[in-house]
Amino acid sequence: MDGIPPERTVTDSWPALHGRPVLRRTVAVGLVLCVSVAAALVVRGVNALTAGGTGRETDRDRAERLAGLHPSQHPGVGRFYVPVGAVYTHTSDGAPVAYLHYRLGGGRAPGLGDFLSAYDLPAPGPVAPLPADLLAALGGDEPAEAPELPDSPPPPAVTPSPSATPTPAESPSPEATPTPESDDPLAEPADPAPVVAPAPDPIPDEPAAPDEPTPDDPTPSPTWTPSPTALPTHAPTARRIYVATISGGLPGAADIYIRATG
Repeated sequence: MDGIPPERTVTDSWPALHGRPVLRRTVAVGLVLCVSVAAALVVRGVNALTAGGTGRETDRDRAERLAGLHPSQHPGVGRFYVPVGAVYTHTSDGAPVAYLHYRLGGGRAPGLGDFLSAYDLPAPGPVAPLPADLLAALGGDEPAEAPELPDSPPPPAVTPSPSATPTPAESPSPEATPTPESDDPLAEPADPAPVVAPAPDPIPDEPAAPDEPTPDDPTPSPTWTPSPTALPTHAPTARRIYVATISGGLPGAADIYIRATG
């Protein structure tokens, strides 16, 4: 049609490419490579900027962190386990509570022994019933009871506070005592020792001060109060871990149920 202008091509904008197909293909390939390299650099720059950030924390991360099993809390392990079930919520009084479920395949795959050693946990103890809120939160095929791990990690050692130290009791000043004379008649006479007059009796109107505080003394000696050391940052306030072996499974196969509160 006469009113529609003819379609322009690359050769029209770049007259040097007209009639030179090899040069056109070279230019097209070069443009594609430039765009690809630029896109790769942009993606790499975005990843480098966001690599140091924590990112968006999910409920699973919060539950693992509350239970002390988050990968960032065990940087030296080199491996970590991903729970198949995780619930993070709050109790009626506002305290956070987490429920976690780990399933270990055993056999050639990491099993119960590796899980306990990775997180420095003790061996399971006697059988105990699972909490009702844990069963309701996970809502799966959890058993009614399973061997429970002892409390871990153990409480830290108590160290005395440097601000509170016991005050030693004051010792009474020694009184001078007369030197006894020798009974040996052949001994040479020694210089006569000075005679020490006995201390006068206290005046009845001014009673002597007692050496130790009486129950009525308003200023007793200070007492020493130990102060415990701070808990590790990854230690939960209360954590209960249950281990249920999988019937008919491979060696080391187990289901691990955890309830942690903050």
